[in-house]
Amino acid sequence: MPESRLALALRVLRLTLGIFFLQWGIEKFVVPATTLAIFRNFYGIDFGSWAPPLLGTAQVLIAIALLLHGVTVIVSVPRILSPWNPVSNHFFIAGVSILAAFFALYLLRDWDRYRVGRVTRAA
Repeated sequence: MPESRLALALRVLRLTLGIFFLQWGIEKFVVPATTLAIFRNFYGIDFGSWAPPLLGTAQVLIAIALLLHGVTVIVSVPRILSPWNPVSNHFFIAGVSILAAFFALYLLRDWDRYRVGRVTRAA
């Protein structure tokens, strides 16, 4: 019984994290100005209007979302450590939990029995 709960927990975690990053990827197509403002104000990079669709495609189609998220958490450390600072907010701490969830999925991959469209046996 515990193994089936673990497999279900991993499935739920994988699906919800996928939805979380899919939403951020689609945003780059729907509201590209937000992406440009984030890169300009937060990362100090000024891209042209070509960047949001390109970044959105990469984020939706390729599994670089975790890498992008890891970099975001790293550059957010000062804001995470001072969530009530006027130039920060407590939104940034959520990134740490998301990164930890991806790390947990990676560590528990041998117990993940569910695959897209079918169930497999754990190793």
